[in-house]
Amino acid sequence: MEQDGGMLPLSVVEIRRHLKPDPWTYEMLDQRQREVAERVRGGGAGVLLLSEVAPVITVGRRTPESDIHTTPALLRQLGMNLHRTDRGGLATWHGPGQWVLFAVDSLERLTGDPRGVKESVCRLLRVARELARKIGKTEARDGLRIGGGVELGVWLGDTKFASVGIHVEQGVLLHGLSINIYQTASSFRGLRPCGLDKPVAYLLPESEGRERFDEVGEVLVGLARQEFRSSDL
Repeated sequence: MEQDGGMLPLSVVEIRRHLKPDPWTYEMLDQRQREVAERVRGGGAGVLLLSEVAPVITVGRRTPESDIHTTPALLRQLGMNLHRTDRGGLATWHGPGQWVLFAVDSLERLTGDPRGVKESVCRLLRVARELARKIGKTEARDGLRIGGGVELGVWLGDTKFASVGIHVEQGVLLHGLSINIYQTASSFRGLRPCGLDKPVAYLLPESEGRERFDEVGEVLVGLARQEFRSSDL
């Protein structure tokens, strides 16, 4: 954990990874973000939560049942859970090889606008795009129009490596961004990710991704803090 003083956006950073002797699940992350949100509503500082969680499929508010291709029992056999959330977006996967980043703070402090929902999404997308470019994926781009709508995310060609799904509660931003760094055996099994009939993308091959995962996380934290602190400049 890193802390510094002041009430700038995201003045506290918490980084956690799921390890066998020290489990860190999406349920735990969800609970932690709500604890932070309650503190923010009471006037406290926000927190940037960066996590690698245990394998899980999360379901957004708009997810049709047909996007889950397996049963809860089979998911448990695969070592995964199904977790329903209040974020926007469809079904997706989180787990090893992926960083999940939540910027839990008031919209006003994060963007300079208490109604800055769109701006917060744009900033999260820029964080993912800039991360990709810093590790050599200069072709990374935001968004893709699909079936008359816009699927939020960041793409390499026509494959998606980063997703955004948020929820705003009493002026506080919850949930956020997930970025696929490298593929593992459990990655994106048992679902139609984000409602797309396309494979997902990863920023690095497995061997390089495992070696550089912590380093990439540190870069991601720096980009997020820089992006959201720009509202105070």
